[in-house]
Amino acid sequence: MRAEEAGLVVASNRGPVSWRHVGDELQPTRGAGGLIVALGGALQAEPGTWVSVALDDFDQAVAAEHDGEAFHVDTPDGSAFRLRVLDAGDQFDAYYNEVANRLLWFTVHELWGAPYEPSGVGWRGDWYYGYEPVNDAVARAVAEEADGGEEIYLQDYHLCTAGRTVRQLQPDARLLHYIHTPWVGPGHWRMLPTLIAEEIMRGMLAADVVAFSSPTWCAAFRRCAEELLGATVSGENVFFEGRRTVVADFTLGVDEAGLQAVAQSDAAVAALEALEDQLAGRRLIVRADRTDLSKNILRGLQAYELLLERHPEHVGQVWHLALLNPSRQGVPEYRAYFEACQQAADRIRERFGEDALEVVTDSDYTRVVAALSRYDVLLTNPVLDGTNLVAKEGPVLNDNDGVLVLSRNAGATTVLGEPALLVNPYDVEEQTDALDRALTMGLEERASRAERLRAASRLGAPDEWFTAQRHLLRATVARRR
Repeated sequence: MRAEEAGLVVASNRGPVSWRHVGDELQPTRGAGGLIVALGGALQAEPGTWVSVALDDFDQAVAAEHDGEAFHVDTPDGSAFRLRVLDAGDQFDAYYNEVANRLLWFTVHELWGAPYEPSGVGWRGDWYYGYEPVNDAVARAVAEEADGGEEIYLQDYHLCTAGRTVRQLQPDARLLHYIHTPWVGPGHWRMLPTLIAEEIMRGMLAADVVAFSSPTWCAAFRRCAEELLGATVSGENVFFEGRRTVVADFTLGVDEAGLQAVAQSDAAVAALEALEDQLAGRRLIVRADRTDLSKNILRGLQAYELLLERHPEHVGQVWHLALLNPSRQGVPEYRAYFEACQQAADRIRERFGEDALEVVTDSDYTRVVAALSRYDVLLTNPVLDGTNLVAKEGPVLNDNDGVLVLSRNAGATTVLGEPALLVNPYDVEEQTDALDRALTMGLEERASRAERLRAASRLGAPDEWFTAQRHLLRATVARRR
């Protein structure tokens, strides 16, 4: 990187810009979400580069056009980025679908169904042919862009081993790795081949700071370092092979200004009006999730079915709107799970009427925002999850003193805990009871809980979230110099 362009380097699987065809040209659009708001905002304020992997045909076309080198792009919202998009080619499937979205995602979310899963077949080939080479390519691009003392922010589980190569190429780099998913203890990591589990930990511990969204995940990571690698742990610090890594948690809240801008848009206002027409005076239970196994959609549908069965007074008075974004359909388990959810929805409609439930499968964000502003009950019941921004976006957007039914295993529980109705994500009957309580709760209690949820959801606004990480990274590096 040229001296005048020195600054931040961010690396993630998905970049901050997506593309679409407008005529014969590819038009860029800035992405949404707390990560892009926070780090993308930082890259507007100072020079830097965002390195990512090509995820679709559009990304691949952009990567080919620029031959995998960095380039500048302006988005319609006025943002400007220096991007570097890498095409993983025929290694992509092994890297993304098999290792990242199957092997690692299933592990950190405790989704394996022992004794039959994980099968233990084909792991090493996918790891050494796909995951490791792509991580290495990303790391080398990052090291090139950070040719100096720049701060490097690696993002999430897709790049667990990239830090090792970055550290080899840039020994003095200021390096932070943020994991947005949960992290599990050594017992779960031991379900993977020993070499893979150890390489993941070695890659992560190349960073000066390893960050999570919950102190629970931090404690699990430290135990892994201690038991899998023999590292020494002292408080937040992990000492391994002469290096000190600080393991800390940072609360990521919502981009309230961005949410309100969407809520006030013509499209969202129209979606809300259409939603009111469909409701016709009924109470509204909403969920908004990707069709990911960890989101626990099937048990949520079963809980709603049991609610109507055990409390017939709700039949015809309550409507459940499930806004589902089909996710990772290239993975067989995800396809099967999505089909099981659709079958459950069909059964509910057959038992209690077509108007009892609507499942929408698209990615219309304005519809999601409209539903979040109107719900009486928001159901967020993941088996295990990391940041859970939807559980925070709901209370900030909602104008109806809606009640949040929240899994006790959600990362957001650390912040939102007591004002929500916490449930065991495996206990369908407890979720049914919570839905009934939420629907029958008095107005005064609803208002009190909603106000506390709104206040908690505003903690850790994206710019504050990033600033806190930067301060810790700089302090940590200053101590090693």
